[in-house]
Amino acid sequence: MTEDAFTALATGLLVLVGVAQAAVLVGQRRQQRLDWVEVYRKRWAEIYKDWGTVVFLGRPFGSYYQVAQLEALRQLEAASVNHQDEVALVWAREAARNVCELLSDVCTRILQGRMLVSEAYPIFGTGLLRNSAPLRSLVDHRFQAGFLSAYGSLGPTKDERRHDEIRSEVQVWLSCHDGIRRRCLILIDLLWAEAVRLEDLSPHDMLLAAESKSHTGDQNRTRLLREVLRLDGPLSILRALHLADFLRHSEFKRAPWTRGLTRKRLSCLEKEWVQRYLRQ
Repeated sequence: MTEDAFTALATGLLVLVGVAQAAVLVGQRRQQRLDWVEVYRKRWAEIYKDWGTVVFLGRPFGSYYQVAQLEALRQLEAASVNHQDEVALVWAREAARNVCELLSDVCTRILQGRMLVSEAYPIFGTGLLRNSAPLRSLVDHRFQAGFLSAYGSLGPTKDERRHDEIRSEVQVWLSCHDGIRRRCLILIDLLWAEAVRLEDLSPHDMLLAAESKSHTGDQNRTRLLREVLRLDGPLSILRALHLADFLRHSEFKRAPWTRGLTRKRLSCLEKEWVQRYLRQ
């Protein structure tokens, strides 16, 4: 074997070894992501009762739509009505802390590139997104005014007033932990975009959200960009831009070649959805 042939063979072997090592590293990184997904799936199952408490606090007192089971709901209503001092509010803050810290952790993993949105989405599914309004009412004071109903000229009842006081305590806690609050909002936006991409939500919900995001979309992307740069610095700008662009899945298209929804597509989905609903 000539020297040139030996050199070519050695070079080829080195390339194969490099490719094999790269494949192993990619596989290891994917396995690490899947391991984290399983960890968060178990944690979410463990604190699902706390999620029911958060939904209860975020909705008006006596609201029909709840996550908690009937017995747990009755206990929450009794605790809300009968609370008196600081000690009695521990259960509300503890539930909010468990849920919001978990959502913040998952969001941090995504923003740092250690987990994909498509991997995090099955952990929560549409169950979280269908009840994202009460969560937003806790973490975003601007959203609260439009979501929670007014009490009218007679004002709130005694039970409603006590319920509002507990909600206010939870909002104060979240205001003191602004990073957790921001990342909860970012995760909701990312999961909503993934659900719209998969068409897992009703056309009506997607339409309402898209119309809302026509006013808040730029703000949501800016918030995400700043959070990624805050976590990983300027070298993460490409990842930040990719994730910010991913949010456009839940918005109306701004150009034919961009991501997003069209009213024509939503209209077709709405017709199909109504036909299935009526079993025609």
